[in-house]
Amino acid sequence: MSQAQRYLRRPEGSNWGDFGQDDQLGTLNHLDRHARLAAVAEIREGISFSLSLPLTVPRAPVLNPRRKGPVIVPAEKNGVPVYRYPLGRDMPGATDVVSDDRVTLSPQYSTQWDALGHVGSMYDALGTGQPQPTGYNGFAVSEPLAEGFAGTRDLSIEPMARHGIQGRGVMVDLRARYGDAQRKVSYRDLMDVMRADGVQIRPGDVLCLHTGLADLALTLGDDEQELLKTRCCVLDGADAELLAWIKSSRIAAIAADNHAVELRNHHLDAASGPLLPLHEQCLFKLGLPLGELWHLTPLAQWLRQHNRNAFFLTAAPMYVPGLVGAPVNPIATV
Repeated sequence: MSQAQRYLRRPEGSNWGDFGQDDQLGTLNHLDRHARLAAVAEIREGISFSLSLPLTVPRAPVLNPRRKGPVIVPAEKNGVPVYRYPLGRDMPGATDVVSDDRVTLSPQYSTQWDALGHVGSMYDALGTGQPQPTGYNGFAVSEPLAEGFAGTRDLSIEPMARHGIQGRGVMVDLRARYGDAQRKVSYRDLMDVMRADGVQIRPGDVLCLHTGLADLALTLGDDEQELLKTRCCVLDGADAELLAWIKSSRIAAIAADNHAVELRNHHLDAASGPLLPLHEQCLFKLGLPLGELWHLTPLAQWLRQHNRNAFFLTAAPMYVPGLVGAPVNPIATV
C-alpha cells in the first residue's frame, strides 16, 4: 500500500514521507554510510565496553509488571532433558556430551530497543473522523504478521536489525550533574549539561543518556528493587522545546539506562493525549528508536576520566521478525 493510500494527513511535527512512502527505518536513515565512516574516528584506544545488563536484571519485575525476566529450562528429546546428555545413549561408542536449552523471556524486560511498532497513536490519518491505531508513516500498529498472532507485520524490529545500528554514540552524563534523585530533565537542563561537558551532536548520532538507574538495578539487593521506581533522571516528555530539538537535531536514536527514557505516567493532565508523549514524538511521529535499560555507567565513567563523550557504537537488536522490541548487547569502542 502506498503512502498516498495509507494516509491523507500526517501529524503536526512529524516527518512522515520524508524518507519515502514505504519507509520503516525513520531516523535511522540519518545513520548512513557517511555517518558510519565518520564514527570510526572515535576508535582511538581499541577498548570495548558491553552496554548490556545481564538480561536477568532487574531482579524483580517492578518497573513493568507485564514484563518478566527470562526462564531457562533444558531442551528435551523424546521427553528427556538434553543437558549433560551423553550421545552414547543414542549411538553406542559416542563420547560426546551435549547440552541444549530454551529460554522464555519478555524481549523488553532488560537492555533493549523499542521497535517503531511498540507505541503508536489513535489517529485519523484518512480524515474520516474515525481515529484508528496508527504507527509511524501511517502504518497500522500491530497488524498481525499472519493469521492468529505471530508478531506485527509492519514496524517490527526487523528493519532495524537488517539496517544494523552502527555509528557514533554520544554520552550525556546526567548522573554526574544531578545524582540519583528522580528529576525531569527539560530541554534547558539537557543543553546546560551538554554545554558544560562540551558535547556536540551530529546528524546520525545515537544520543546516550546516563542516569545511573541500570547501575542501581545491578547493585541493589533483591528486596530493594522497588526503589527503581523513584530514582534517577528522566527526560521531560511534556517539554515542547525538547521534543522539537529531538526532531531538528536529526539524531538517529536515543538510548538511556533508565526504564523508559521519559517518566512513565499513570494519569493524563488533559482530557485526552498520550501518557508517553516522548514515545509518541519519537516512535510515532519521527520513527526514532528508543533504547532502554542500557548499562552505561562504566563507559560514562571512562569517558569522563578521559575528557571524552563520543565513541563508536555497534547495537543491532536481536533479529526476530515480528517483535515490537528486542534485546540488544550494545558494544562501545573507544
